[in-house]
Amino acid sequence: MRLRMPCIDRVGLVRDISMILEQRNINIVTIEVEQEAIFLECQAVSQNKEGELIQALCGVAGVHRVEKTRFMPSKERAEQLDAVLTSVNDGILVVNCDGVIIQCNTAAVRILNMPMEQMLGQTLGDNLSWNLLVSETLATGCSYRDREIFVECIGSYCVISTIPLQGNSNEVIGVVTVLRDIRDVRNLVQKMTASLPVDFGDIACISSVMQELIAQSRRYALSDSTVLIRGETGTGKELFARALHNGSMRAHGTFLPINCAAIPETLMESELFGYEEGAFTGAVKGGKPGLFELSNGGTLFLDEIGEMSVHLQVKLLRVLQERRVRRLGSSRELVVDVRVITATNRNLEDMVARGTFREDLYYRLNVIPLLLPPLRERPEDITILAEYFLGRFADKMRRPVNAFTTGAMQCLQRYDWPGNVRELENVIERAVNLVDGPQIRAEHIFLGRRTPMSVKNSSTAQCENYQTMKERLAETERLILKETLERYHSSRRVGTVLDLSHTAVLKKMRKYGLLPE
Repeated sequence: MRLRMPCIDRVGLVRDISMILEQRNINIVTIEVEQEAIFLECQAVSQNKEGELIQALCGVAGVHRVEKTRFMPSKERAEQLDAVLTSVNDGILVVNCDGVIIQCNTAAVRILNMPMEQMLGQTLGDNLSWNLLVSETLATGCSYRDREIFVECIGSYCVISTIPLQGNSNEVIGVVTVLRDIRDVRNLVQKMTASLPVDFGDIACISSVMQELIAQSRRYALSDSTVLIRGETGTGKELFARALHNGSMRAHGTFLPINCAAIPETLMESELFGYEEGAFTGAVKGGKPGLFELSNGGTLFLDEIGEMSVHLQVKLLRVLQERRVRRLGSSRELVVDVRVITATNRNLEDMVARGTFREDLYYRLNVIPLLLPPLRERPEDITILAEYFLGRFADKMRRPVNAFTTGAMQCLQRYDWPGNVRELENVIERAVNLVDGPQIRAEHIFLGRRTPMSVKNSSTAQCENYQTMKERLAETERLILKETLERYHSSRRVGTVLDLSHTAVLKKMRKYGLLPE
């Protein structure tokens, strides 16, 4: 039976209540004194005795009334706290001043992969590897925030924070330790920063060669074998890598791309494998996980793999063989479950023959080869790709343009696209910037790397009459300027297309006698 008695604060009130229960031989379980109320938990009695007891308690001086209650305050607070601890995803451990774990939640059990009964009542130092942080917090009262610590019992890292618990005299009487599984942190970062997922259905094409390639890739996606994607610059190697990831059983995991040519060799090793605190001058406090760790359970895409140094090729080969990584400055090896997809536009076979690419790594990477055809070998895809890019950029720039004229499309189809799909995308984006109506016309299509046949022929013929490089370059510049002016009819538009200032265009037109008389 639980009773709540609103009352005044006076000396001897609890004694008078206790005497009433003692006179009736009723056992008291607990009494709790809250502000302006006393809570009583005692053994249950019959209904008749219950009414008589409540009446007697109402007669105690200072008691305003007696009412039944479902919970004692301490029990209610404990259940509320338990509900809070159970609902959070972070692991929480409470350690007393002797370093003994007195409370933990289910998230801590999940993160540490240890039964609750194995933790409660145990000394922290006997079980867990971050006892140094807790010991320092107990000794100094200092808290630690988001320290990355290796946890032996799970063979991985956790992000750990400690918060001191202080008594009435400000002495430290315990520590609250908050654990975050490093995988949960990485997944959150991935969700917040990742681009929209790409599926094979998002790859615009109608050519038979691409349709067959996509059908093969769908089957390859279900495998965990390494994939080597070959193709010229701009053919969409990363697009296929993302589609392979999202079509696999690893789609829920992280997809991490890295361009091996974009990072200096001195930094590449620490980016791939990570490092411990103090591993080298300038190392971030607490260390840093490498890309293999960050993509654990997912896919790591190594673009431009042909640019990787021979030294790193050896370390990459070992990771692929052993499925283990070791941070710089660490003696621990971490097991990683990562699918590796690589890409290159270089001839790796020639590099192997010259000794600049390891033969054993080449065979390890080339388990599943994918060769992406250049755009010039699938011209039927030009129209559908151009229309796709037109719709995307028109929406992005809020332009009313929605179609190509016949002349504009002919310009696109006659070009050999040395920059492939990426170049086509850039050409359409530039055209949407230039257009001022509902259709893209031929004068809006500027193929920067293409010299028209008439210009090419006349340039070749006239160059034969010059003896110096300066004179030949000047004539070529004049011909390009003249052809662009004939197409756009405005010196300002010519400046926009050729990325020149209006003043520079007028100066060159005056130099070459192209100003109207």
